[in-house]
Formats: sequence, structure tokens, C-alpha cells
Amino acid sequence: MDFFNDHAVAFALICAGVAVGFGIYFTLWLLRQPAGSERMQEISRAVQEGAAAYLRRQYTTIAGVALVPFLVLGFYNELGWGTAIGFAVGAILSAAAGF
Repeated sequence: MDFFNDHAVAFALICAGVAVGFGIYFTLWLLRQPAGSERMQEISRAVQEGAAAYLRRQYTTIAGVALVPFLVLGFYNELGWGTAIGFAVGAILSAAAGF
């Protein structure tokens, strides 16, 4: 039990490295698979186009909604603009991760 307490960070980093390795392996495996028939590719393009349109609309709506808490946090004297900027940075990075 002391091993994990003494080496928790190293253990976590090793596990993260293994996870990244699996991710790279499966990404390369997936990219080597055949793309499918012309009809499958046509459907795939349509799905990609629809998903991109949905995400654009979703993020536009969320950006408008997120403006309200940003302003409330900024003008609230107890929290201030530092908290509001932290909220905005978190929201932007969250959106970037999802896109």
C-alpha cells in the first residue's frame, strides 16, 4: 500500500502514457480501415455536414447564454472581473475541447 502512496504521481503518469498509447494505436488502426462504398461515403459526408451545422448553432446559442453569468460575475463586487475572466476562459476551452 505504501508503494502507491509514495509513487502516486509516477503511477498516474504511467497510466496516462498507456492510455495515450492505446489512443494512438486505435486511431492509426481506424485510419487504415477501408472507407466503404461510395454510398457509405456520401452518407458520411451528409452526417458530417449536419453535425457541423448543429455544433455551430449549439455553440452560438451557448455563447449568448454564457454572456449573462460572465457579466453577473464581473459586476458582482465580491467576485470581480478576475472570476468572470476565469469563467470565460473555462467556457472557451470547454467549447474548444468539444469541437
